[in-house]
Amino acid sequence: MKTDRHTIITMTLVTLALIFFTPAAVTGSHNETNNIIPIPVSVEYHDGFFVFKPSIRIIAEKDAQAEASKLIDALAPAMGYRLKLASKARPKARVVKLVIDPRISQPGLEGYILDVSAEQILIRAKQPAGLFYGIQSLLQLLPASIFSKTQVKDINWKVPCLKITDYPRFQWRGLLIDPARHFITVNNVKKFLNGMAMHKFNRLQMHLTDNIGWRIEIKKHPNLTKLASNRDRSGGNGGFYTQEEIRELVRYAEKRHITIVPEIEMPYHAGAAINAYPYIGINPARVEGMSLDKRWAALGGLVAPRPETVEFMQDVLAEVIDLFASRFIHIGGDEANLKLWENDPEMQTQMKQLGCKDAHELHSWFIKQMDAFLIQNNRRLLGWDEILQGGLAPGATVMSWRGIHGGITAANAGHDVVMAPTSHTYFDYYQSAPVNEPLAIGGLIPLEKVYQYDPIPKAITPEKAVHILGVQGQLWGEYISTQKHLEYMAYPRAIALAEIGWSQNELKSYGNFVTRLRHHLKHLEAKGINYRKLD
Repeated sequence: MKTDRHTIITMTLVTLALIFFTPAAVTGSHNETNNIIPIPVSVEYHDGFFVFKPSIRIIAEKDAQAEASKLIDALAPAMGYRLKLASKARPKARVVKLVIDPRISQPGLEGYILDVSAEQILIRAKQPAGLFYGIQSLLQLLPASIFSKTQVKDINWKVPCLKITDYPRFQWRGLLIDPARHFITVNNVKKFLNGMAMHKFNRLQMHLTDNIGWRIEIKKHPNLTKLASNRDRSGGNGGFYTQEEIRELVRYAEKRHITIVPEIEMPYHAGAAINAYPYIGINPARVEGMSLDKRWAALGGLVAPRPETVEFMQDVLAEVIDLFASRFIHIGGDEANLKLWENDPEMQTQMKQLGCKDAHELHSWFIKQMDAFLIQNNRRLLGWDEILQGGLAPGATVMSWRGIHGGITAANAGHDVVMAPTSHTYFDYYQSAPVNEPLAIGGLIPLEKVYQYDPIPKAITPEKAVHILGVQGQLWGEYISTQKHLEYMAYPRAIALAEIGWSQNELKSYGNFVTRLRHHLKHLEAKGINYRKLD
C-alpha cells in the first residue's frame, strides 16, 4: 500500500443441495429470530429452550477439551459462575457436549453442527476449529450481555432449541492491520483478534514494515529495530515487537483459530530498512556521512536488487519463518517506481547481466528469488498483484488489490488468489460523506457496498474458481492512529465482509443482514468494541 490507492471464492463451490436450504427453516411454533452473523447454511427451529444453570456440565474428550475450556471461559464473566468440565455425563444430566467427529459430511474442515434441545447442547465438528465456530454461534444465541466482562444479574441464560448445519464458503477470511505506519500495541492486537474470532475470521495480515517504520525484531540485523522503528506517521516514538512478543501473538491467535500472516515489504515500501542499512538501497554512496534524519529524505523506499540485497532480505525472511506458523509469507511487491532502476547505471548493468529486457523483468527476478527461498523452506509467497508484472513466480499467490483484474488473470492462469480490491475491501476509506466522518485516506465504501461484493468474478472460468482462496479487508494505517479509530473503521464493515467470506452467496440478503446486524451490534457494545453507528 498504499498512499496512492484511490484509483482504483472457497475452495469448494456450493453444491446443488444448498439451493434447498433456507437460513431459518422453522419447525414447530418457535418465535425466535435467527440473528447469527455470519448467516449459517441451514437453521431448523424446534419448540423449547435450553436453560443454563450452575449445575450444567461441559462434556468433552481429548482434543475437544481445549475448545470446551474456551466455552467455559467465555460464559463465566457474565454468568458469574464457571461451569465444570467432565469427560462423561451423569445419567439424565443436562449437559453441553462437544464432539470431534471426522465422519461429518460437510465440505472443508471448519464446519460444525449445533444441535440444541431442552436437555442437551451438542456441537459436532471434524476439527477443533469447527467446534470453536460452533461456540461462536452458540454465544450469539444467548442474550447479548453474555459478552459482558463482568457479571450480569437477573438474566435467564437460555438458548432456543434448534439445529444449525454450517460451514464456510471460503478458506481465507481475513483482515489486515498496519502497525508499520502507526504502531499497535500487543494488547490492542489481541483485542482486535478477539473481535475477529467472534466473526469467524481466520487470517490476520500484519503489515510489519514500510518506509516509515520497521516493527519486528530481526536478530541478524539489529539496526532494523535500533534505528528504523523509532518513528511513525504521527511523528511519535514508534515501537516494535520483540521476537517473544511475536510468538506470544501467534499463540494467542492460534487459540482463536486465526493465522497471523506477516508482511515484509519489498522491493518498495522498504525505506525503513534502507535507512538502517543503506547498502541495500540505490546508490548508497550518496548518503555516506549523513545523519539518520537526512537519510529518510534522501534514500527513498526502493531497494536495489543486487545479490547483497537478496541475501539481506532472505536473512530477514529466515527469522520471520521461524516466528510465524503461517504457510503464506507476504512480501508486498507493490507500487515500485521502476524508473529508478531504469535510470541507475548499476541496475542497468545488472539487467544486462541477468538478461532482463526491462525493469519489470528485474522486478520479477527479485520476486522469484524470494519465491524460491520460501519454497525451499516449505512456505508460499504471497504478494500484491504487481508481482504479476514481468512474469509470475511459480509458487506465488496473488492478493488482488487494484480491482479484480489481477485476481482474474492469476486464477485463470492456475495461481491461487485472495481478493482484496480497493473497490469493496479498503476499510481505511470513508464510510459516508467526509464531512460526517473522521479524516480518512479517501474513497467511499459504505456498508451496503461491502455487502454486495462477490469474491468470484464472472470472468473466472468455473473450473478455475477453486483458485479463489477467499477475501480480505484492509485497514491501512496512514490516518488510523488509535485503537478506537481502528475499530470504528473496521466495524460494521468487517462484519459484512465476514458474511461474504463465510456464508453461501445465495443466502445473502442486505435487508436481512441489517436486521440481524442491529441485534448483533449489542454484542459489540457488551464486548467493548467501538463501531460506527448505522445510518
